[in-house]
Amino acid sequence: LEVPTCLLVVGAGDQLNAAAPLSAMSAVAIKKPESHKREYSYLELDNGLKAVIGSDPTCDKAGAALCVNVGMCHERKDLPGLAHFLEHMLFTGTKKYPSEGDYHEFIQQNGGFANAYTTCYFTNYMFEIKPEELKGGLDRFSRFFTEPLLTKECTDREINAVDSEYQGGSTQPWWRYIGIMHQSANPDHPFHVAVGNNKVLRDEPKERGVDLYDEMVKLYNECYSANGMTLCIIGRESIAELTELTLSLFGGVVNKGVTMPIGDSVSDKPPFLPKDWNRMLLQFPVQDIKDLTFSWVIPWQDPLWRSKPTRYIGHLLGYEGAGSLCQVLKSKGLISGCSSGNGNWLEGAFSLCNVSFDLTEKGLQHLEEIGQHLFAFIGMLQKSPPERWIFDEMGKLAEIGFRFGEDQHPFDLCQEISLSLQRLPPAEVLAGKSHLYDFDPAGIAAVLGKLTLQGARVQHQAKCLEPRCTERDTSYNSPMAFLPLEESWRAAWSKAVNASGSVEESTKFAASLGIALPKPNPFIPEDLSLKALPMDPPQLPQVLPGAPPLAGLFHRQDDKLLQPKAHSDFLIYTPYVCKDIESYVKAELWCRCVSEALQEYAYDAQIAGMDYSISLGPTFVRLALDGYSDKLGVLLGAVTDKMKSFTEVPDDVYSIVADAYSDEIQNVAFHSKPYSQCSMRFTELSSKGGVFPSYKRYETFKGLKRESLSGVAGEIFHSGGCHVEGLVIGNMTAEDASKLAAQLVDGLGLKTPLTELPVRAEAKLPEGKTVWQLEGTDAEEPNHAVFLRMQMEDSIETDMHLKLLNKIIGAKFFDVLRTQQQLGYIVSMSSAPTTHFQYLNAVIQTEFPPDYVRGRINAFFDEHLKNVAENLSSEEFETCRGGLLSDLKMQPKSLGEEAGRYLGQITTRAYDFGRRQRAIDYVEGAASVSSMKKFITDLESAPRMYSQVKKTHPKEDKPLPEGATVPEDPTGLRTWTTHRETVQSFGESAEWLHIDKSVGAAAAAAARHNISPVSRA
Repeated sequence: LEVPTCLLVVGAGDQLNAAAPLSAMSAVAIKKPESHKREYSYLELDNGLKAVIGSDPTCDKAGAALCVNVGMCHERKDLPGLAHFLEHMLFTGTKKYPSEGDYHEFIQQNGGFANAYTTCYFTNYMFEIKPEELKGGLDRFSRFFTEPLLTKECTDREINAVDSEYQGGSTQPWWRYIGIMHQSANPDHPFHVAVGNNKVLRDEPKERGVDLYDEMVKLYNECYSANGMTLCIIGRESIAELTELTLSLFGGVVNKGVTMPIGDSVSDKPPFLPKDWNRMLLQFPVQDIKDLTFSWVIPWQDPLWRSKPTRYIGHLLGYEGAGSLCQVLKSKGLISGCSSGNGNWLEGAFSLCNVSFDLTEKGLQHLEEIGQHLFAFIGMLQKSPPERWIFDEMGKLAEIGFRFGEDQHPFDLCQEISLSLQRLPPAEVLAGKSHLYDFDPAGIAAVLGKLTLQGARVQHQAKCLEPRCTERDTSYNSPMAFLPLEESWRAAWSKAVNASGSVEESTKFAASLGIALPKPNPFIPEDLSLKALPMDPPQLPQVLPGAPPLAGLFHRQDDKLLQPKAHSDFLIYTPYVCKDIESYVKAELWCRCVSEALQEYAYDAQIAGMDYSISLGPTFVRLALDGYSDKLGVLLGAVTDKMKSFTEVPDDVYSIVADAYSDEIQNVAFHSKPYSQCSMRFTELSSKGGVFPSYKRYETFKGLKRESLSGVAGEIFHSGGCHVEGLVIGNMTAEDASKLAAQLVDGLGLKTPLTELPVRAEAKLPEGKTVWQLEGTDAEEPNHAVFLRMQMEDSIETDMHLKLLNKIIGAKFFDVLRTQQQLGYIVSMSSAPTTHFQYLNAVIQTEFPPDYVRGRINAFFDEHLKNVAENLSSEEFETCRGGLLSDLKMQPKSLGEEAGRYLGQITTRAYDFGRRQRAIDYVEGAASVSSMKKFITDLESAPRMYSQVKKTHPKEDKPLPEGATVPEDPTGLRTWTTHRETVQSFGESAEWLHIDKSVGAAAAAAARHNISPVSRA
């Protein structure tokens, strides 16, 4: 095999591959966060393909991603969705691996997963896998770009897959917005954006005599060129070995010498004509949404990555601290939130500057006033020179954030680097998107100069706009309308921006509205040192001594990530939150009101890398804080002070929170996707204790008012007593953790301990098979859903066998039911634990009749469970065992990820932090082909629950495939056809398994699992 040469960039001490001549070497030092222990190098192959490779001999996952500079805007404009269709077709097999399911099955069985996405100017393919099988994964992956089959027989099937993806987004606000952007584009400009569907990819091309398959192959052959590809590979191999892999597997990608247009080279025409852009867009959403967005088309910003003018502007427009545009409008009760952003993956020929406001009911009547405040602030910024100190502060926070940024798993990191390599110099693929290098006042002023009234699109969506939305968008058929901006608005906003006025006049007018620039951030961390570690740091959390109501404080000082950060979680058990649904909703609203009242203060902490949240669990209030350990106590003090003193909720805070809560809870209750409805109904059925469904919470909320929250703080923390359990990990000693917990208890004035915790329980499912038929809650949703759960009692053995089974047949489930049978876009098999049970889950969201899909699920398991029981080979088992062990041995990449592993053990009150290692021991030592086969016998007799949500949308179901029928229900199948009545009757008759409610559970578990109290000395 002749190995192509390349431009190889290496660090000092690397051994050079003989295929890379010294004359082609040039040093590029890739800037990286301290958490990235791997060594990076940059390569450029003779064929023009650019690559970053990362060598980490200790990594627990490997992976790769390849980004090609071809996207939606490079396809024929009369074949919208062609580039996305091509992305799908690349997965239909290669010459060496012709079976279209081979790639996904190999990846999944070896502890990984794979995906791809298409944007306007790029398509990115990525996978992650256990390190030992990186070469096998790369061998399969690389052939997408050297010898894909693009199997013609798969054309109709993959068009259907694209259509299912399109249908899945048909009610979502983002995709409806995308459709309108597509519709708004200048016909003479290449910009367009489309997922594709049956109509535009199958029906219309046929009518015009266009062969879609030929056009797809043409797009691949003409545009997928090595010189437009960027690659990232991360593995255990040395730089030299990864270089060899890259050369041998990707050196054969053909360089077709094409340069795909991006930026100014895309077109000399504007992407949007002023007459189509500068107007009012009204939208009638499916979900309960009320927002107002101002958008401007600005020059493509990627070339300005060193100075990032829009970062400075977005920081000021989206700031939420004292004196901000957001804070002023909140104080008037007009908005519940605001944000500033860009055009995300739509950008490439242009960029967008967006300012969005989440409206209250009152705000719906004051759009002109909101716009007046925005344009007054913009006018002030346009006339005032950019502030160097603001830029420097942003730069300092960016540097700290990058230096101590958390590492990522290869699946995410590889795709991020491969995309960055398309846009940034190799040395900056990690740092360039965050760092602020150059202060460019002229560049900031130039962008601000584009934010004019004449260049703005004003987008407004709300339920109340239905009568005015008399048009339909051309992509998703959603109700909308384009209207001229109202003349009174133009006049008021033009006066506010004061285009011809002085800086003094604009500043004075903004100040009269209460708007001012931010003040210096008090939360910038100062002490970034690491605390001294004990001689032998515990590898699992240890329980620390404490007195009631603090009954279980778990701590682990980090000795792996080694960052000046900490994460804390406190669970405050209180009978009030689960006494009844009214108490729960009051407590939920109160928590949100506290957060809203703190937002002006806490926003500076958030942009400085600190964060907190107050939320409700089933029987507890959860307070979580994370960020730099230097300031964690300061933030906790502010939060507990507000919680303790917040006995009366101000009118302005309640109106903001209640408005946002009403929209959110209605969307969850009535506009969730069908598969999510299945999950919510099952939780309502099978859980007891502080579990209140969203539709009941909404019904209760409608009967509440601000005064209803009077005294709720006292009810939560003092009326019936409290029980506190906590977790503190990171750059904190045991003494630090104890002080933090004491600060919480003292700050909230918690004194009376509970004698036992509120009741929580889970239900055993009835024996045999049960179908629960439910009606969908969203009249606009075109899909049904079928969600199967097989329930087994929890044990490590059951948990591991279910995970092994998912490795063995999970990819087959996807391949058979989604790829081959095309039952829907959302097709998934998984396992999931609860406190007392393990579940095998299978879910399909579909346009086919749900009974037919249930039959297809049953047929799959009948065939494949039998095949596992009778024909599972040692070779396949060992592959899947290795893949599972690779998953189990993965180390957390962040404190949040590590905390998530422990918190589940605390909330279920098992406190079994060593369970993961015992699971590893079981898989390594006891799991076998014979144990797997025996497990299948037990699984086949497990109770099965099929939750079926049937759509109410009048659209006809997809016709069954030729010769297919809906199977008859088997004898003994139990059928439930009601919702609330079923929940009530099942709750009365079910066998309930209770969760430990003893206040001494943590101490007892500490002794049982050998995590006994340690000294704070």
